[in-house]
Amino acid sequence: MKINNKLLYLLSFVLMFSIGCEDDEAAAEAEVYDPAGEYVFPSRLVDGASSVSYTGQVVRNMLHSDLKTLTDLADDPGHPYLTYDLMMKYYDHQDEADMMPSYVSSGTACEAVYTNIATGKNLSGKCNSDELRGWPGVNADAAVQLWMQGIADNYAADNNAGVANMTSPEGLNYSQMINKTLYGAVAYDQAFGYLSNYDDSMPDNVDPKSEGGSYTVAEHKWDEAFGYFGARRDFLTAGDVGDCVDLTSEHNFGWAEYARKRDENPGYSFSFREDIFNHFVAGRAIIHNEGTVDELAPHVAMIRTRFEQLCAANVIHYVGSVKTAMESLTSASVASSSESESYNKYWSEMRGFIISLQYNVGEVAGGLTSAQLDDIVSHVGTAPVYPGDTAYADYEGELDHVVEILSTLF
Repeated sequence: MKINNKLLYLLSFVLMFSIGCEDDEAAAEAEVYDPAGEYVFPSRLVDGASSVSYTGQVVRNMLHSDLKTLTDLADDPGHPYLTYDLMMKYYDHQDEADMMPSYVSSGTACEAVYTNIATGKNLSGKCNSDELRGWPGVNADAAVQLWMQGIADNYAADNNAGVANMTSPEGLNYSQMINKTLYGAVAYDQAFGYLSNYDDSMPDNVDPKSEGGSYTVAEHKWDEAFGYFGARRDFLTAGDVGDCVDLTSEHNFGWAEYARKRDENPGYSFSFREDIFNHFVAGRAIIHNEGTVDELAPHVAMIRTRFEQLCAANVIHYVGSVKTAMESLTSASVASSSESESYNKYWSEMRGFIISLQYNVGEVAGGLTSAQLDDIVSHVGTAPVYPGDTAYADYEGELDHVVEILSTLF
């Protein structure tokens, strides 16, 4: 009888222990957070707060967009304030009190002033310092400042010159060269840089990044990479906004817009929007749920692959535009000819995205190699080619070769 009682007691203890374990496991499973396809993550550290933060990237995206709006004004005579110093206020932003509201806001943004979103942010401080391939001794920072000076000098000399004010003697469209180069030298380069934090180990994902903060270092670095992609947080299922647009969560910037455009024209066998955005969301969910870098690895790899392919797809797209614009050139066409305007514009967009490709070349598994990029640069050169140039007869073939190289990435 004593033996049976002892046996019953032991069995009861084992049963209670196993039930308790099952309850703990069930509770743990219940705590796994599912963002339901949106980049929305509550804080694990502060009740009722969000753990998502990339306001610095939003301000840089705004400055990048606004700088393009400003440089494009060079073809209109009504902007006497268009100077090098003003352009530098957008590129090397120092929280100046006299800055105009952001052009991005268009009167509909909740916060149209940069410093109301984040302070101490600019483009110059995040610009990659590597030499531009094709321009020995010149990096993106130096090139951007040189091109801004070119616009300012042209505008000061004759503000009625139209598009010529943003065109170099060689045919570079300064505005497009500035804009597309910065897509690579800032956003593309920075996004890859932040993703590299997860290559070997997980950054601190326990303590707040700062005292009393609502997010960890691991959460924030991933957010910063996402911020440079520029997508609104409900990118794939965009809903209505309130009385004003929250630029930190309800607006698509730069690369996200190009993902949309390339999905529509020309379109590929996959979706840039879905693959980049969904893998950013899935990766952030892993971090939120305290997963591992091994779990993150396939998401990091997919983002890198699709991001490089997106940049390559932009080059391919603009190669097509360049070839179409060449049909309007005549034997007498030169850089300053009116019929060369579209050709110069598309060529500069193409060349700017080729510059962008250099910042993470060789870092994507199965992606573009450094030798391939050098080959591309040798085929396109550093300025448009015109009918009077000896190289013009073969130039379409050179552009076709660029497409052949980049098509191997898909």
